[in-house]
Amino acid sequence: MSGQMKDGELSMKEIRRQIKEKQYHKVYLLTGDEEYLVGQAKNMLKNALVKDGDEMNCTLFENNKIDMNELEGLAFTYPFFSEKRVIIMDRTDILKSGKDAFIHIMENMPDTTCMIISQPEVDKRSKAYKWIKKNGYVGEFLKKNQTEKILLKWIAGMLSKEKKQIRESDARFFLERVGDDMYQIKNETDKLISYMGDRTEITREDIEAISSGEVQNKIFELVSAIAGGNQKQALSYYNDLLLLKEPPMRILFLIVRQYRILLLIKNMRNLRKPDADIARVAGIPAFAIRKNESQLRQYTLEALENCMAECVRMEESIKTGRVSDQMGVELLIIGLLNKTE
Repeated sequence: MSGQMKDGELSMKEIRRQIKEKQYHKVYLLTGDEEYLVGQAKNMLKNALVKDGDEMNCTLFENNKIDMNELEGLAFTYPFFSEKRVIIMDRTDILKSGKDAFIHIMENMPDTTCMIISQPEVDKRSKAYKWIKKNGYVGEFLKKNQTEKILLKWIAGMLSKEKKQIRESDARFFLERVGDDMYQIKNETDKLISYMGDRTEITREDIEAISSGEVQNKIFELVSAIAGGNQKQALSYYNDLLLLKEPPMRILFLIVRQYRILLLIKNMRNLRKPDADIARVAGIPAFAIRKNESQLRQYTLEALENCMAECVRMEESIKTGRVSDQMGVELLIIGLLNKTE
């Protein structure tokens, strides 16, 4: 039974089918930047293969280098009072570090062992990846595949289970406010449901009252304040992010990401590329392009290129110790204010 790489929706459907029919692969590779779906797929497989709390037959490796002798010993050990032994490798870079030894283990371990590998980014040219794609199962879960239609349907489903209703226009407003991260959408939806109490009809006022938008939304608002030339508001958003205990370097990364998306959209729009192509290259859902329109109107192509150059200069200054990270990001925000159209 060979595995083929599919987009997130098809991958999840296929994994559910395998669980229902108990037709499992020996090795699963779950990859992509939509961490919520990767986590869901991983937990679905784990819960189907071993009982909850069965530490005897389930081993987890996280964010560390794996000893290949230890891995081989586990992989070749038969399960104890269970049909399967499960080995989960979460962000371990095993496909890079294991190489031939890892392929040897996968090829020769018994059918009673199941490996679940969760890795956001993988080298599809590697021997280990090619082996898994041919002999195991690869599921790829990408944010860009989570269209507005899919996310709206998902939100409606969560609300329906709790006997709540929402107008489509308000659901779109909710998405624009909380962003496209599925963990964030799930958290904000749960908060909205709790806030509603016994009421069934969700209004825009309810959404405004409860959805904070948290980090991604505040980054967007920060860049909007910069684009609008509002220094006081921009620095206020930066301080809000610091109060949320966001590290300055992550804030810098997210500011750079937002400007990179704006520059890409501006370039591709100038080339008259359709939104679907822009979303694919930018790695964002097509509906998210609309959200960037107000910021795009504030910048020329040259201004966006200057903003990116300013970000690169400040990142280098921080990494070389010429300025502290917190002060550096603050100086960057002030510097970006001078580069609007």
